[in-house]
Amino acid sequence: MLDGSANTAGSSGSGRGAPGRPGAACRRAAGCVGTPAPVPPPPLRDGYTVTSPVTLRDLVGFRPASGIDYMQPNGWMVVGLDTNFYAVAGPQEQQGLLLAQQASVRFTALRFHWSYGDGATRSTATGGSPWAAQGAGEFDATSTSHIYRNPGTYSIDLTIDFSAEYRYAGGDWTAIAGSIPVQANRLVATASAAQTVLVGSDCAANPTGPGC
Repeated sequence: MLDGSANTAGSSGSGRGAPGRPGAACRRAAGCVGTPAPVPPPPLRDGYTVTSPVTLRDLVGFRPASGIDYMQPNGWMVVGLDTNFYAVAGPQEQQGLLLAQQASVRFTALRFHWSYGDGATRSTATGGSPWAAQGAGEFDATSTSHIYRNPGTYSIDLTIDFSAEYRYAGGDWTAIAGSIPVQANRLVATASAAQTVLVGSDCAANPTGPGC
């Protein structure tokens, strides 16, 4: 009888079960006898660092400066002719703490998004340059120029996407996935219709000439 009672109690799932093998009820009950305790991870030792990919969210304290948007002619446009827009946004390197370690972060202009104020937009991989730097003449078309079809005053906005890289202790640069959009200065300019005037000579050489 004693043996039979012991066997019955052992198979009823009362919580004790066989040594080293907790019953079903014991496995469900937190902290009961026979439940294996969770094993904590070993502590980090000096000189060991946990590493993970750096993301744009980790760039706390780092921010690329906005580029500068320029236009030619400066402050006005001629309806029906190209107005040249170009941006200056060189590489930028900054130093500071990145994930609690001293690091360098470098920003590079990646893409330029113009909104010309008349509903037209353009995205380019280049910021463009002045007409003279391109060997172009005044009102020549460029990769970043735009033609206004109607007179009026327009606000021109530019957003520049910057890529980011980082390095620790003068090591190799490592690219960070994604880009950071930064708004440049707003330009406000007036487009007017051109007037054709017959002149007797080059007005630059002879400002008092007929028609000048």
